Amino acid sequence: MAEPLAPESRWKIQEKMDGVRERKTIQTVEHITGFNKTPSQLKAEMDRFVIGQERGKKILATAIAYHYRRLGAALREAAGQVGGDVEKALQRVKTPKANILIVGPTGCGKTYSCEVASRLVGVPFVVEDLTKFSETGYVGQSASDILVDLLISAGGHTLTAQTGMVYLDEIDKIASEKTLTKDVSGKGVQKGLLKILEGMENTIEWGRDRLTLSTRHVLFIAGGAFESLQEMVQQRMERQGLKGLWREFLVPDDLVRYGMERQLMARLPVRVVFNSLTTSNLRDILIKSEDSPLQAFIKDFEAWGIRLRLTEEAVLEVARRAEQEGVGARGLTSILHRVLLEPMFSLPGTHTGDYEVNAMQVKAALA
Repeated sequence: MAEPLAPESRWKIQEKMDGVRERKTIQTVEHITGFNKTPSQLKAEMDRFVIGQERGKKILATAIAYHYRRLGAALREAAGQVGGDVEKALQRVKTPKANILIVGPTGCGKTYSCEVASRLVGVPFVVEDLTKFSETGYVGQSASDILVDLLISAGGHTLTAQTGMVYLDEIDKIASEKTLTKDVSGKGVQKGLLKILEGMENTIEWGRDRLTLSTRHVLFIAGGAFESLQEMVQQRMERQGLKGLWREFLVPDDLVRYGMERQLMARLPVRVVFNSLTTSNLRDILIKSEDSPLQAFIKDFEAWGIRLRLTEEAVLEVARRAEQEGVGARGLTSILHRVLLEPMFSLPGTHTGDYEVNAMQVKAALA
């Protein structure tokens, strides 16, 4: 059995933990008050990681840059009025908030784009799978659990958590359903999200403590595939004699007909549609993105003294297969793993130097 810590040791550990939290808070506040990226600069940095989705990234970068620029300026001004007390300043700050809704097929980069943006801004980021949620009082996670996850992501510091980003994944899966019983995992969850997205003071259990956490400055981004939405909008456009790209004509009424609560959609005023990734996009992800899964495999092989190279045709074949399977960028890692399984198994310890993979080998491995 482990020896219990002496009171002095516990005090020193607590002191160090407090020090870490304080430094993290200072870093976050500095990131926000010093945030000076223009929307175009933020998008340019996102371009290093996220391939394609030019219009989507433009809308996303603009909304995020304005949110944190506005918050940073208000925070600096409020801090000056309360003698530099950032906690008090954050309570005094009032800024408009424009949460975001992203519509797009699986694997098109919705979650990844938001994760990259949060990293570039320097704020906590958490992804919540809404299919696990149910109305408070029923089995499953409730809306208040989102705040606990955000606090964990912020290292347990409330101030840092209150400036973070939350990505609400699969929001289309909580669309209301016509049912004779209470819809606790659809309409009930949507109603539970209303106040959190609007911005409210919340009390959450944190160990033995009860903490107050405000979502007034948390940026919420919701994403979903909304599989039949395009068809619904196009049918309405046909009835109304409208011509053009359906995404340009998407209105809140379409989302309400899909099953979303009007009040919830009103709290997500910035709407953006991401496209399916093309073979060309997927090829560029493999060879241009700084988070390329291919580069990760190349580094893995380098650790064994092997210089892995895929020919241009081999890269194109992997991208083509990802598009055929309809898995988007998320499926590239799986496909590469299938292609490279045999050399990953047999080459370490038996081969060093160059190792090239061509299109024929890719096709044979995926047959």
